[in-house]
Amino acid sequence: MNKALQWFIRLWIAVVILVNVAAIAGMLLHDGFWSGLSRVQGTYSPFNIFNWIMEVLLLSPAMLAAWWLDRRKQNAAL
Repeated sequence: MNKALQWFIRLWIAVVILVNVAAIAGMLLHDGFWSGLSRVQGTYSPFNIFNWIMEVLLLSPAMLAAWWLDRRKQNAAL
């Protein structure tokens, strides 16, 4: 079960990274390079709270699986 959780975490994080890269590429292709770059900067700005919340929600299954894996490892050590 621990290996399955570890694979799930890795796979989920890889999908999140691919979604973000695809979003950046889509913005650059749709708007052109300079206006697309401006849009990427606005979207991934540290002050864009909505994007931070969405990223946390998108990563939450992996974070919960990592927490569960850690708990399983701690209980196995006891």
